[in-house]
Amino acid sequence: MNPNNDSVGSGRHARFPKPVALFVRLLIIVFALESVMMYLLGAMMQGAPAYLQNLADSLGLSLLSAPFIWWLIVRPFQNLATEEMNRTEQTLRHLVDAVIHFDSQGKIESINPAAVSAFGYTPAEIAGRDLAVIIPGLSLETATEQQETIICGERGKLRQRQETSGCRKDGACFPVQVSISTLQLEGHLSYIAIIQDISERKLVATALADQKEFAESLVRNSAVPAFVIDTERRVLIWNHACEELTGIAAGDIIGRDQVWKAFYTEHHPVLADMVIDGMPEKIPAHYHNFGKSSFIPEGIQAEGWYPDLNGADRYLIFNAAPIRNSRGELLAVIETFEEVTERKRYEQQLEYQANHDDLTGLPNRNLLVDRLNQTLLISRRTSQQVAVFFIDLDNFKFINDSLGHDVGDRLLKVAAERLSDCIRAGDTVARQGGDEFVAVVCNEEIGEMADRIAEDIRQMMSQPFRINGHELMITCSIGISISPRDGEDVQTLLRNADLAMYQAKEQGRDRIRFYTGEMNARSLTRMTMEKHLRRALERDELFICYQPKVSLQSGQLTGMEALVRWQSPDLGLITPASFIPLAEETGLIEPIGEWVLETACRQNRAWQELGLPSIPVAVNLSARQFRQKHLARVVERILLETRLDARYLELEITESLVMQNLDRVTGIVKELKALGTTLSMDDFGTGYSSLGYLKRFPFDKLKVDQSFVRDITSDPDSAAIAKAVIAMAHSLHLKVIAEGVETVGQLDYLRQHHCDEIQGYYISKPLPAGQFMQFLQQYQAVSFGEPCPEDAEHIILVVDDDRQVIHSLQSMLALAGYQVFGATCAAEGFEILASRCVAVVISDLRMPVMNGNEFLERVKEIYPDVVRMLLTGDPDLQAVTTAINRGTIFKFLTKPWDESELLDIVAQACKHHETNKGAGFSFAE
Repeated sequence: MNPNNDSVGSGRHARFPKPVALFVRLLIIVFALESVMMYLLGAMMQGAPAYLQNLADSLGLSLLSAPFIWWLIVRPFQNLATEEMNRTEQTLRHLVDAVIHFDSQGKIESINPAAVSAFGYTPAEIAGRDLAVIIPGLSLETATEQQETIICGERGKLRQRQETSGCRKDGACFPVQVSISTLQLEGHLSYIAIIQDISERKLVATALADQKEFAESLVRNSAVPAFVIDTERRVLIWNHACEELTGIAAGDIIGRDQVWKAFYTEHHPVLADMVIDGMPEKIPAHYHNFGKSSFIPEGIQAEGWYPDLNGADRYLIFNAAPIRNSRGELLAVIETFEEVTERKRYEQQLEYQANHDDLTGLPNRNLLVDRLNQTLLISRRTSQQVAVFFIDLDNFKFINDSLGHDVGDRLLKVAAERLSDCIRAGDTVARQGGDEFVAVVCNEEIGEMADRIAEDIRQMMSQPFRINGHELMITCSIGISISPRDGEDVQTLLRNADLAMYQAKEQGRDRIRFYTGEMNARSLTRMTMEKHLRRALERDELFICYQPKVSLQSGQLTGMEALVRWQSPDLGLITPASFIPLAEETGLIEPIGEWVLETACRQNRAWQELGLPSIPVAVNLSARQFRQKHLARVVERILLETRLDARYLELEITESLVMQNLDRVTGIVKELKALGTTLSMDDFGTGYSSLGYLKRFPFDKLKVDQSFVRDITSDPDSAAIAKAVIAMAHSLHLKVIAEGVETVGQLDYLRQHHCDEIQGYYISKPLPAGQFMQFLQQYQAVSFGEPCPEDAEHIILVVDDDRQVIHSLQSMLALAGYQVFGATCAAEGFEILASRCVAVVISDLRMPVMNGNEFLERVKEIYPDVVRMLLTGDPDLQAVTTAINRGTIFKFLTKPWDESELLDIVAQACKHHETNKGAGFSFAE
């Protein structure tokens, strides 16, 4: 209970006795009066009839009780009513709101002072007048109906508030809010209307509405794209700038909760969603930059690329901020975005130019330092190692000065491309400056992989550079430093790798060197291998394998080459590529070379004494051996001791060795030739010799390097070099040996161009002495047959990856008297071309690995006499037109073909082949 209400009630009813006390008082008074009346009447009306006595008793009792009843009951209630009336009047006088009392007919009975002040009527003027005089918009019938509805409901007697207009005495109207309640007095129904002047509130509401409309209009008409969503993520505003930038009309998106569809093909939250949900723990992947706004309280911002947004790739910057009411409650979120595509591209261009080399497009030193820093930070967290490769092109200055800067720049570009091919996409290749490059590789096993990566780089750089008609040979020197053992910061690692590179240059160029600790480890390995190699001869760990050479004319054995091998019990089988350079550096190549020479001569003599074929044995002479003062005497001594005739010893000298010191080499070669030995120039084509120099030396044979033989049937350059070497050697009365022959196509191509001898796995791999002895015992001359007999029928080659097409053409052309071969790819086609005298080639255009145009272009270069035709069901008109204009093809045929037409064209092609054979014709002429 409310104590205040209790106190008010107790003060208001303090003069009234309590009901029990009042009842007791009245009972006592009535009892007393009745007793008095009974004694008085008894005394005064003795002998009177009983009914008169009773009537007198009642009348007397009533007259005597009336004053007491008025004093005890009526007078307090009268006072209370007067006080309540006065209090009500005072309350009504002091109410700020107007109060009007009217009857059920709408006639005004009274008004309070506030109503007088509000409407300008005095109580006397307004009393009895209709309520519509001051509130014309209020209908009594409507009010009554609403009142009855409210009384029947649960909300009590007060009706709902109604806004209408009130009219003053002077005719002025103003907005009011009216609440009506009922009064039920003595069965008389009347009404009380409480009226509030809401003019100021209306003005404030109008101002707020105007302000809201202004704000919305400002957003809608802003040049900055902006939209507003409510807490349910429904779009409230989508301005004109949004429509223009995104291409989505406001009508298609307002009221919906899918604003993300304006920017993404899949559901991704926009910034406004994140304002509602709160900042995410992880940065969303679809933004490039994301974070809190630096100038909008509670705002967040992000940016990113949006491909194909309204027909273009765009870079957008977003800002989103909450809209709250005065209580801090979230009402909505506004998000703006701006397209800065051109600015972003310009920034990227500037950043690219600042961080990349203009010539090669590789990262420059600035970006290299940054990436190396990042790589080192990652390596520390992941416990990985980082290797820095410092690469310098050997003798680049000579090329740049002699051939010009254009050739030099082109060479640097090609070198940069080759370096990039050697390094994984996630690692870094940069141009340090000039002809220096740096590669950065991060890997758990980089300590073991670094030498292999460097060797791949070295091998790639050693391949010929074909630039502006020049074929350039260049090498590189590589220095390597590894973090953390060779340094833990960028500058230290770069400096140490640079030092290692200079050490490689000082030791002869075209080398790989590790810095410090790794160099010590490699030095230890080198010392270990050297220690074992020094003992290899003593422990009989070296042995010789022999590889036969065969004449392409007779098929007979013409010789064998002695190749040294090392089987270490501690290190295992060591390849010549591993221990021969070490032997060269340490000088051990001299005793090893002498042992090989003596062993090969002794073995050859022993086989001859057993009655096996007498053939020469070829032995390689190293650069170190060639620098011996008395090489000819050593060879002479070994021939005498082994009793081998000098004509059965062939000495192979590399082309690069011959070119080192022409005068001295010329004298040594002549001394060896005077002994009666056969001299061969090995690896011909890989050095820089010329006909002028070649004439100075009494060589008997040239060996074509296997790097040319490997692609001789498919690469026009290799084929051209091989043909030129064969023709040149024959013009100088030298025999030609091709090494590395592995396929029938290579063999037949060499036969067609009159190569004298071959050596390679096609005949036999290198064999140990025991196995080679069996080979000699069992060998029978190989019958190669005529490469292109005069009476051979026309041979057709069909190249198509569809075997059904090959089968159909073979069947059709065979019936016409042609010999037909089929190939499902260009590689098979080249093999057949090399081994058969093909007159006509029919090739498909669309083939895997190498298309028909490229295949026929190579056929044109390697076999110019062959007539070439293109047959395809999916013609590329541009490719066909180019092929015709360049003279690549004789005819162009389409699938499906007309049989009679195709036979006629093949007949024309064969006739064309017969007529122009050997003329080196071109169809475009």
